[in-house]
Amino acid sequence: MWGKTEETVSIIATLQQLGLEDIKARVSNDTLYATFENRAYRGTFRAAATAIKEIAQAQPGIQQFEIVLTDYKMPQLIVHASKRGYLWNVSVDREMKAATDMLREEKAQAPSTGKIDLTVYPLVSIVNNKLDHLFDFAVCLAPAFATTLWKGSRLTLQPIFPIAHKLESWDPQRRVQIGNANLSQQIISNRYIFASAAAGFFHPQRVGVQASAGVHIGRNLDIYVDGGITYKVNNSPLTGFGFVRNSRHINGMIHADYYEAYTKLQIELQGGRFLYGDYGGRLDITRHFGEYAIGVYGILTGGEHNVGFHFAIPFGGKRQKRTSFIRVRLPEYFSWEYSMQSYFRYWFENMGQRYVTQPDQNHAAHYWEPRFVEEYIQRILDDDFK
Repeated sequence: MWGKTEETVSIIATLQQLGLEDIKARVSNDTLYATFENRAYRGTFRAAATAIKEIAQAQPGIQQFEIVLTDYKMPQLIVHASKRGYLWNVSVDREMKAATDMLREEKAQAPSTGKIDLTVYPLVSIVNNKLDHLFDFAVCLAPAFATTLWKGSRLTLQPIFPIAHKLESWDPQRRVQIGNANLSQQIISNRYIFASAAAGFFHPQRVGVQASAGVHIGRNLDIYVDGGITYKVNNSPLTGFGFVRNSRHINGMIHADYYEAYTKLQIELQGGRFLYGDYGGRLDITRHFGEYAIGVYGILTGGEHNVGFHFAIPFGGKRQKRTSFIRVRLPEYFSWEYSMQSYFRYWFENMGQRYVTQPDQNHAAHYWEPRFVEEYIQRILDDDFK
């Protein structure tokens, strides 16, 4: 029998207490169908595992969980979990339609629409390819105001404030700038395809439009294309605002993103036209250690090459619950990328460059890979991961 039973009301209350938002739930016999947005727990797996454990303890009659996980209200994955005795069985995939159809008529509780997150990002830049001194550096704070206006959207405004630096007088990092300031929109996300678009500032000196679309091939391989048109701008209050003449650049890439579950390696290969017009390719190999992601990369473009490493490590607390309409928080991860960059042509022509559309875009945040999420939900339910 379907309906808003006391059991369902209790489950929704439990999910709200955990700090989850946009909650829908329905119980049929021993099966719970639910969907929610995680704005409280770090990463893509911890909220689902915590919710399942809490509900299983409070509602022992529920033996089967069908939990749809969303990102900016767009469905990303579904968690199938069942308990027989003391043993949990978990699988994660993108077969979400049956569960979302079950919940279509339910009204979302604890809506996230319009609520603001103020996330204070530390930015650290070090350049050590100088010929006349050891290195230049800059330390900045970049508070990002972000909100979801409607399903799939994200509106972001991020000023950048320099705190300490040793930079040349002409370097724009010496001044207050606009970082990410854009509206992004997930257009579609289902079992087979995904697409998104964004418009605004993606970089302190680049503004434009960007779009991405691709297909899921199985559970662990994505093939997609992205591209954009950007213009260089002056965006500091001290230098004025405006477009720089003859600064339009068109970029476009074809990507293959594969996750190997046994070794926990994410392998990304891309090729095409980089931000400033050079043609080439980039290979990233990233090892995922739960909430840590550490990787290396290599670039070959225009006859030049570059190598480096990157990482995303936990920064804020595991849980940062929203207690008011505006929440001030630390970022979930601190991410950084080191580039070897030879000093001459590669450096002066800005070769191999790219941009991000959101300030929290890295190899750990918003990582919706089914095999990865499945493993760590299983481990948390088995008390094998903290």
